[in-house]
Amino acid sequence: MDMAMTPEQRKSNMRLGLILVSVACVVLAGFVAKMMILAG
Repeated sequence: MDMAMTPEQRKSNMRLGLILVSVACVVLAGFVAKMMILAG
């Protein structure tokens, strides 16, 4: 497997990473909000 990445691959990987982080934050925020609603 070739480890050298082209700028296009790096850009798409960066975008994919940002999307995954965004999704994780949304899920975490929803979970925290649900806990606060249930606890409060």
